[in-house]
Amino acid sequence: MAKYCWLLLLAILLIPSAFAVDLTGHWKSTMNSSSIPGPDIYMRQIGDSVMSYAENLFANPAWVQVTDGRVINNTVVANWADVPKAAGTGYGTFVLKIVSDNELKILNQTGEFGGKNWQNVSIFRINDFMSPTV
Repeated sequence: MAKYCWLLLLAILLIPSAFAVDLTGHWKSTMNSSSIPGPDIYMRQIGDSVMSYAENLFANPAWVQVTDGRVINNTVVANWADVPKAAGTGYGTFVLKIVSDNELKILNQTGEFGGKNWQNVSIFRINDFMSPTV
């Protein structure tokens, strides 16, 4: 019985750490066309809150957006809106799956996120921290 208690305790301690990922950093998405660069995404995570700024000035039309969301288990659920730095005027929601420390996958989105359907597009970390510039 004591053996099972220790196994249960170990499992309880390990489960939260499986998704204890800090998403803060510079990310870039894969796009269907290799001739068009994917957007740069800058994320900041504080606790379970996630904010981001993303831009794709190479798209036609170009777009810039901000997001506000929460980490829930192994997903990020967020609201997004284009801002007037570029031509985009969209808004909506998205759900990202946290695949690993360095990969996110878009599971669902509304509002033609980035001007198109991004479902099943992956987002990869370029670096794991943002160093301040002086």
